[in-house]
Amino acid sequence: MKFNNRCALITGAAAGIGLATARNLAANGVKLVLTDVNSDGLDKAVAELRESGADAVGFVLDVSSDEDIDRLAAGLEENDIKIDILINNAGIWRDNTGNFWETDPKSWIRRWRINVYGLMYLTRAILPGMIERRYGRIVNVASVAGIYGISGMTDYSATKGAVIAFTKSLAKETTGYGVTVNSVSPGNIGDGEYDNGLSYAGRIGSYAECAELICFLTSDNASWCSGQDYRADGCRKKM
Repeated sequence: MKFNNRCALITGAAAGIGLATARNLAANGVKLVLTDVNSDGLDKAVAELRESGADAVGFVLDVSSDEDIDRLAAGLEENDIKIDILINNAGIWRDNTGNFWETDPKSWIRRWRINVYGLMYLTRAILPGMIERRYGRIVNVASVAGIYGISGMTDYSATKGAVIAFTKSLAKETTGYGVTVNSVSPGNIGDGEYDNGLSYAGRIGSYAECAELICFLTSDNASWCSGQDYRADGCRKKM
């Protein structure tokens, strides 16, 4: 994959898909700004990447906080850090599951603040610089839940459907400025290679496999890819 002295901002970078993506980009020489609400996990991730020779800095960020995002944007400007690649990975999904009519509306609001509004607010903060420089790569991490809908995860499915729609709409506004926008919808992603019966591949996927797709979409090689949602789900059995 080709990267020309690029700098990437990754949310939710302390673990999982975010950390795997950071490792992949670091191996390709990309400078990193890592963010996460988990300060201890973030410190460990930054330390690991620096030990491997990466140019990486961390910023504790709650994407549901407009103030945090404004503070991050101000810090980037103050330090003259120009973001070429934005990976909106932060999100929550496991809490407040079950029949929709039995779930807590407060949890819906929190999930929308993190999964959708935070993603939109951060994108709005970073995008003008990309437009000005006429180069950018934005990848939003969605989910197969936003495509198929998953029983017991109705509000989560709704947020990820919104992320996919936002991606496709924004791409129509930005691609002419050299800023591509895509989403990746993982399914069956985790640690190990056990079979949970949800994919025809006969196993779950790894964070690293999902990161490979994300990193391709952020590379110079993917200049013709925009406005698309790419599934990384091992040929999921629709459920």
